[in-house]
Amino acid sequence: MKRNLLLIIGVFIGVLVILLMGNVITVAEKLGEICHTPYAEYAFYALVLVLAFIFVLVPIIKVHTAPEFPALGKGDDTDDLKKLQSFAKRLASNCGYIEDETQRSRHQADLRAEIVSCADNVEGLKAMIDREVQLRFDGNKEMGISGINSKMKEWAKSVFIITSVSQNNLVDTTVVLVMNYRQVEDLVLATGFRPTRAQMFRIYANILTTTLVSYCTSEVISDLAGEVTLTGALSNLKIPGIVTESAVQGAVNSLLTLRIGYVTKTFLMEGPDALAGRKRREVSIKAFKDAFKAIPGVLAGTATSMGKGILGFFKGKKEEA
Repeated sequence: MKRNLLLIIGVFIGVLVILLMGNVITVAEKLGEICHTPYAEYAFYALVLVLAFIFVLVPIIKVHTAPEFPALGKGDDTDDLKKLQSFAKRLASNCGYIEDETQRSRHQADLRAEIVSCADNVEGLKAMIDREVQLRFDGNKEMGISGINSKMKEWAKSVFIITSVSQNNLVDTTVVLVMNYRQVEDLVLATGFRPTRAQMFRIYANILTTTLVSYCTSEVISDLAGEVTLTGALSNLKIPGIVTESAVQGAVNSLLTLRIGYVTKTFLMEGPDALAGRKRREVSIKAFKDAFKAIPGVLAGTATSMGKGILGFFKGKKEEA
C-alpha cells in the first residue's frame, strides 16, 4: 500500500513538474526572443529558482526546524520531565504569533516564570503547555491573537481572490502550490510545533495532489464554460461567463486550501495518533466536511471585504473631486 502511494505521488510530482517547467521554458524563450539576447532567458530561469527557494523551500525548512510535540509515557518520569521542560522552553521562545511587541514580551516573561516554578512538576508543566497550546489554537481577541481557524480562512480568502482574478490556469496552479506551503508554515509557526515526519509527508503529498487537482479543475471548467453546466446556467441569468468561471475556480481552490489547513490542524491537535489505523481516512473525511462548512463564510467574508475596498476606493475618489 505504501509503495503504491509513493508511486502515485511520484507520478503526480512528475506531471506537475513537467507542466510547470514546460510553461517556464516557453516564457523564458519568448523573453529571450523579445530582448534579442539569451541572457534574458538565463536571468528568468535564475529568478524562478530564487522565487522557488524563497516561497517553497524556505517554508519547508522553517517547518522542519520546529519541534515535534513530545511523546510522553514511553520512559520514566525523569525523561518525561526533561522532554516537557525542553518543549516548554521552545514554546516560550517562539511567541511570534502575538503581534503586539509589549504583550509578546509580557507573555514570554509569564511563561518563563511559570516554567521555573513548575521545573520539577510534570503535571504542572503539562497543564501550562496545554493552556499555551489552546491559546494558540483558539486565539484571543483581547491580546490580538488570531486562532488557527482564522488563519486558515485568511489563506483561503487570499487563494480565492488571486485565482479568481488571474484568469490563467498556470498562475492558479502556482498560487495554490505556494499558498498551501505558506499556510502550513504559518500554522506550524503559530503553534510553535509541527506534526510528525510521517504526517508532514502526507501533508506535502496532499499539497501536490491538491495542486494537480486544481490545475485539472481549471482546465475542465475552462473547457465547459458556456455549455450546459453550472457556468452555463449562471450565464443564462445574465451573469458574465468569465466572472462566473473565475468565481467557480476561485471557490474550488479556496475549498482545497481549507482542506489542507484542516488536515494540518488535526495532525497538530491529535499528534501521532492521527495516522493510526482507521484514523487516516477519518481525518481526510473530517477535513473535507469542515472545509465545506467553512467555505460559505470564507466566500461571504471575501465578498464583504472586496465590497468595502471598492466602496472605500470610490469614496476616496469622490472626496478628492
